[in-house]
Amino acid sequence: MNVPALLCAFGLPAGFLLIRRVPTCPPARAPYATSLSIVIPARNEEDNLPRLLQSITASAVRTAEILVVDDDSTDNTALIAQSFDSTVITSVPLPAGWTGKAWACHQGAQRAIGDHLLFLDADTFFVDGGLDRLIARWLAERDPGLVLSLLPYHAMSATYEQLSLFFNVLMAAGAGGFGLVSEPQLFGQSLLISKEIYFAVGGHSAVRGFVLENLNLADLVRASGARILCLGGRGSLHMRMFPEGLGQMSDSWTKAFIHGAAGSDGFVIASAVLWISALWSTALLLIVPRDYGRLSLSVVYLLLSLQLVWLARQLGSYRFLTCLLYPLPLAYYCAVFGRSAYRRVLHRKTVWRGRKV
Repeated sequence: MNVPALLCAFGLPAGFLLIRRVPTCPPARAPYATSLSIVIPARNEEDNLPRLLQSITASAVRTAEILVVDDDSTDNTALIAQSFDSTVITSVPLPAGWTGKAWACHQGAQRAIGDHLLFLDADTFFVDGGLDRLIARWLAERDPGLVLSLLPYHAMSATYEQLSLFFNVLMAAGAGGFGLVSEPQLFGQSLLISKEIYFAVGGHSAVRGFVLENLNLADLVRASGARILCLGGRGSLHMRMFPEGLGQMSDSWTKAFIHGAAGSDGFVIASAVLWISALWSTALLLIVPRDYGRLSLSVVYLLLSLQLVWLARQLGSYRFLTCLLYPLPLAYYCAVFGRSAYRRVLHRKTVWRGRKV
C-alpha cells in the first residue's frame, strides 16, 4: 500500500474510536407497573403526537401518567393529547433566559406524581414492545442512581433524510460513550431519571438557557455521583425527525450541532477530525488527475464505506448506497456545520418552530 493510501487508512481506527458498538435494550419478558411520569414537551406537534401517544398506550407497561406540556402551540396539539387521555399542561409564558424546551420540561416535572420521570421528544415513538424493553433494561440494572438515555433510531422515509448520516454518527459518538475515547453524556430526545436525582441536580432549571440542555445536565448528573447509561434505540425507541423537508432538517442541525461540538470531549473531536480528514482525502485523491495509487485508494474507500454501513445501520435506516456515496452526505454535513459556525461567530440565531434559538 502506498503512502497516501496508508495515511487515509488511519481513518478506519479513528472511526472505531468514535463508535465501536451501539448496545440496545433486550426483549422484555414480562409487563411492568412503575411509578413513572412521562413528560412530553410539545410545540405544534399535532402530526407527531398521535404516533407517540399511541405507542405508549399500546405498551404493557402501566405508567402513573402521561403529561403533555403544550408549549404555546397554534395547532391541535392540546386536543390530540386530550384524546389519548393524557394530562395537558398549558405552559405559562416563557420567562427570560429559558429555552422553550427546558421551560416545558421544568413545568412537567413540577406537576409529575411519579417517582421517576421519562422525558420524551414528541417526534419519537416506541416500536412494538419498545417501552417494555426500556423499563426492563432499567430495572435489570438494580441501581437507584442510574440515569438512562436512549438515542432514538432514525427511521427515514424521504431520500433527503439520508443526508443526516454524519450528523447522526457524530452525535452518537459525542454523547453516547459508544466508542473508546468518550464517556456517556445524555441524549436530548429521551431521559429516564428518578425525581430525587432530577431535583437534586437542579433539573432543567439548572440548564435553562442551553440549546443542548442534555449535555450540560449530564455534567450535573455525573457530578452528583449518579451513573449515566446511554443505549441505542433500535428496536425500542425510534424517531422521524424531518418530515417537513430539507429546509427543516438543515435548520434543525444548524441550531444544534455547533453547540454539541463545543461541548464534546477533546479526544472525540480529534478522532472526528482525523476520521473526516481521511474520508475526504480518500475521495479527493481518487478523482484528481495525478495517480496516487488508485487501486490502493479504492480499497481504502471501500473499507471506509463498509465501516460507515456498520456504524450507520446501528443508528438509522441508512441505505448501502448512501454509505457508498458518502462524499455527498459528508459535503452536506460540512456545509451545514459551517453555516452553524458562521451564525455563532456573528451571534445570529436560527428560527425554530417560531422561536429564535
